[in-house]
Amino acid sequence: MKIRDIDLNEIVELFGTPAYVIDFDRVRENFLRLHNAIKCPHVIAYAYKANYEPELVRMLANLGSGATVPSAFGVMLARWAGVPPDRTVLVGPSPSPEDLREAISFGAIISVESASEARAIKKLGRANVMIRVNPGIEAGAHPSLATGKKGSKFGIPPREALEIYKSLKGEMRTLGFHVHIGSQILSAEPFKAALDILSDLAEKAGGVDIIDLGGGIGIPYSSNENPFPLEEYAYIVCDYMNRLGTTLFLETGRYIVADAGYLLTRVNYIKEMGDLKWVLVDAGMNDLLRPALYGARHEIICDNSGEKEKYLVGGPVCESADFFGEYELPKLGEGDLIVFKNVGAYGFSMASRYNLRPLPPVIAIEKGRFRLLRPREDFCKTIFG
Repeated sequence: MKIRDIDLNEIVELFGTPAYVIDFDRVRENFLRLHNAIKCPHVIAYAYKANYEPELVRMLANLGSGATVPSAFGVMLARWAGVPPDRTVLVGPSPSPEDLREAISFGAIISVESASEARAIKKLGRANVMIRVNPGIEAGAHPSLATGKKGSKFGIPPREALEIYKSLKGEMRTLGFHVHIGSQILSAEPFKAALDILSDLAEKAGGVDIIDLGGGIGIPYSSNENPFPLEEYAYIVCDYMNRLGTTLFLETGRYIVADAGYLLTRVNYIKEMGDLKWVLVDAGMNDLLRPALYGARHEIICDNSGEKEKYLVGGPVCESADFFGEYELPKLGEGDLIVFKNVGAYGFSMASRYNLRPLPPVIAIEKGRFRLLRPREDFCKTIFG
């Protein structure tokens, strides 16, 4: 089994399984495709929560990426990667005083999500701010991914957002409005609906420097899904930006890194229970949480051939939720290598040590070679930190 002509078995021999592989060439291609499609002033402030591997974010910074970060550590990582302060955005519904201080010290932009947070920022000093709007738009592939729906913990209703924006003028450097309506969206229409609301607010505010449309651009996780209509999206957003005379910020993560990631895992056991056949692998929900958390499905590839059989694929964690789904795969045996695709976003970044399992290694593929970015944890690191 190969990726970019690199034999995955060679990686497994050196680093074992489970293991994450990131195709840096693919990440670069995805970023530049998005960047080149948007033909109006813009900043792609890559969402570090999708995949915060240091070498990856530094590569993106070298391509001109900004950073959307969720914490003080994210601000520090953006600073380390070489992202300018005015292209770094702190986003989250409940930033700690330490998060706010780090963002203010660096000169990053803070997305304000409540009147209470605005008061907290005032006590810390003059900051660069924009206001996160809750537009009441429900979008995303799962209820837990629909962050822009009415009543969610994210953002502020439009009328109140405008009031807070005006109240901060003079005391803060008020830059504009921000929205994030959800994740894994495969249509341009929800973004247009959000832009209608943001453009109205921008006009009522007397003009703004920034409109941050958040992230949410999805990718096809299966052959049944259509790719995101990037050209249509780019035309729509630039039409709004050109009319408003403002700069577009995007906090895209998944679109840039998801299809560049692979999780390599070996079959430990084949377990037959009547008509059911379980494939029990050495990667678990601690390594890849999305199937347990969102019911997400990741395509599996393997080198095996022949007639396909139905398998239930599960991991080693002592939870019934440690289940990746039912798959039709060529006949598998103990020790066989299988690979989960499209795990570059919210794969390793959501991994944990649950069930006393070490975090897996991370290996980069780039320009026909591979290298270790992060070793597998040992006993002392996993247990004692």
